[in-house]
Amino acid sequence: MGSTTRRLKKGEEVNVKTASILLAGTVLAALVAVPSVAQDLPGKDLKIAVVLKTLANPYWAATQQGIEAKAKEIGAVVTVQAGTDESSIDEQTNIVQAMVGQDYNCFIVAPISNSNLIQPLVTAAQKNIPIVAGDAFDEAALQAAGVKLTTYVTVRHTDAGKAVAEDMVKRFDGSGKVALIGGLAAHPASIQRLEGFRSGAGGLEIVQEQAADWDREKALNAADAILRAHPDLKGFYAANDGMALGVQQAVNNAGLTGKVLVFGTDAIDDALNSIEAGQLTGTAAQFPFLMGGLEVEACLAASQGATVDPLTAAPQALITSENVAAAKASAPQPFFEYESPIAKLIK
Repeated sequence: MGSTTRRLKKGEEVNVKTASILLAGTVLAALVAVPSVAQDLPGKDLKIAVVLKTLANPYWAATQQGIEAKAKEIGAVVTVQAGTDESSIDEQTNIVQAMVGQDYNCFIVAPISNSNLIQPLVTAAQKNIPIVAGDAFDEAALQAAGVKLTTYVTVRHTDAGKAVAEDMVKRFDGSGKVALIGGLAAHPASIQRLEGFRSGAGGLEIVQEQAADWDREKALNAADAILRAHPDLKGFYAANDGMALGVQQAVNNAGLTGKVLVFGTDAIDDALNSIEAGQLTGTAAQFPFLMGGLEVEACLAASQGATVDPLTAAPQALITSENVAAAKASAPQPFFEYESPIAKLIK
């Protein structure tokens, strides 16, 4: 479990006042330094509890960095905790249960499953503490429990999968056999990314789909078996980059580098490096650093009484060899202009 707590300040300005003091016939010049600390920053009263899936995944580590950077900018206090890995459901649930009993006035949460954090958050909801989601919840279960989210900061996962499929269609001249590697079988993001791929697949033949639980080694083994079963396979799409890198390793092991194309999702650093090195073909980029910042902005806006849209759509883009240099140069921010829809709500 990872945990960090810190007082975050945008910076310390010093006001210098000069006073002339007459003492025993001598004029003394005195410089008095007065630190302003975080008193004038808009988030000075915010104490935010953040519970992510795991900090072992570079995607969630980048989210943490974005959260902490934005908290520093607005003068908030933030505590970040997470499970050991993306299967640590009970551990994550217990973390939230403990933090709800403390004096936080906003929660940012990314549940491992779509329901494991609902019951622990009931107490926070009853106290009208803002709750910002960084991953999907079961909407019906939320309503049944009386838990209302301030906003869900996300991308349109179907768009990510569709963008990959459409790129594959172009590369394969409209036809060819492909395989899909999903995350946890019931996870909404994985389901939606694969649905998006199917919607854009056109004449591509999806010969196999395999859940690899967001695990790189499981994805490698699944890809190895798929390649042996389908020697004429042309490409893979994996629902995150960790799994895509495992798939790419299987492709390399089979001597098929450049012949079987591999796409991932998230645009983590290792994936961008792999694209630049001529390994992975592409990744459907999300920008977790930016999304973490949006989540903190949602806490601030809600604390000021603003109504935030229930869904805050973050930007995404398909990254290939054609634009990977620009993506790396601007990381962790997008390589295109983006205006936060929440920032305009903040006083």
